[in-house]
Amino acid sequence: MEKSRLEAFSDGVFAIVITLLILDIRFPDVPYSQFIEALGSVWPRILAYVLSFIIIGLYWVSHHNSLHAMRKTDRGFLWLNILFLLCVSFIPFPTSLLGRYPFEAWPIVIYGVTLITCNVVAYIMVIYVHYHPQLAVAAFNEKYLRSHTPIYIIINGIYLCAVLLAHSFPLASYLIYIGVVATLIIMLPKVDDGIDLG
Repeated sequence: MEKSRLEAFSDGVFAIVITLLILDIRFPDVPYSQFIEALGSVWPRILAYVLSFIIIGLYWVSHHNSLHAMRKTDRGFLWLNILFLLCVSFIPFPTSLLGRYPFEAWPIVIYGVTLITCNVVAYIMVIYVHYHPQLAVAAFNEKYLRSHTPIYIIINGIYLCAVLLAHSFPLASYLIYIGVVATLIIMLPKVDDGIDLG
């Protein structure tokens, strides 16, 4: 089965999901005399929007790099990809909760669990391709799983720490999410550059 339709469908879902994020940001209908106060009330939603926009962008980059290494797909991989897109498309919901209830525990927990779930499904996709070597180029099967396994483990462990800290130190949870994103922006290109994906 050719991968072009899978790529087109996935890119479309990513584009829709990343667009939905902005719909939750609405400026209150207030007189101009209250502009500064109203602007201050919106900043948590803007912060949540920027954070999730970058996270979804990172998922898209990683997804794109992985598909670049694929020769073809099969039914099992298609369903795993749909499950991954299901998880990614859920991100606007916890993003909205973060924006509406900043520094409250349960939105932080739901956000972290959502990201962990996305990562787990993405890792299962990598394992699936590893055990179906006919789907990908040789470099993917030899190096990708080995180089990315520690990344998935470390990131999910850090996200779990953010979830566990949510009730006692919510600000620390926010800083953890932001720190992971900043680190991934710097680190992932270097990891992928070391692997010739064809």
